[in-house]
Amino acid sequence: MVKPSRVAESLVNASWRLVLDARRAALIFREEADLRPIESTWQEAAGELVEGISHGARFADLLILGQYDQQVPVEAHPLPIAHSVLLKCGRPVLVVPPLIEPTIPARVVVAWDGSREAVRSLHDALPLLRLASSIEVLNVTRTTAERLDADMNSLAEHLARHDLKVEPKILQTVTEAEHKLLREQIEQGQYDLLVMGGYSHPVWLEFIFGGATELILGSSKIPVFVSH
Repeated sequence: MVKPSRVAESLVNASWRLVLDARRAALIFREEADLRPIESTWQEAAGELVEGISHGARFADLLILGQYDQQVPVEAHPLPIAHSVLLKCGRPVLVVPPLIEPTIPARVVVAWDGSREAVRSLHDALPLLRLASSIEVLNVTRTTAERLDADMNSLAEHLARHDLKVEPKILQTVTEAEHKLLREQIEQGQYDLLVMGGYSHPVWLEFIFGGATELILGSSKIPVFVSH
């Protein structure tokens, strides 16, 4: 609680803390960039955070965001930043959990349900899939075995045209009510990266009743590459 007479002072102090945080972040960014032979630029945005990130994302190939980063006030923005940016930015997003070690994604799992979002995510991730030594596709749709085999064969043939080989041990059908089972199987696979489509159902439906996107983005122990 802040006394009415000190509202202006509190706002000034909060703004100054944000300025200092931005300066520290810029310093860390430049120090890390200097250690690597890559071209880099630092940008800062004022105002609504998700809007600022999404605006800058128009000219990016990939966004990398933290798993638990929040925008305040939480009452107005209940989901982490990654969820909101994913829906607005129109670009693929890599959501990285804390304390993850930098690594090349040697073992990749693709969550596939044949949806528009899954198709887009798969193709957005092709540059990363080419770095992988193992690609497994985990089928998460409810369909007949005959249709499932045809769909997976078509997917494997398509990836083969990109010089990518899908391992055949991948198939397991999971119902929409078993998202926790999906997450557990991904965790047990010791993968380096998960590729999945985001919010193939309306976001309000997933937020109210729960869904794979919200559950996995919020709890995954490995980086998640996701497109909407």
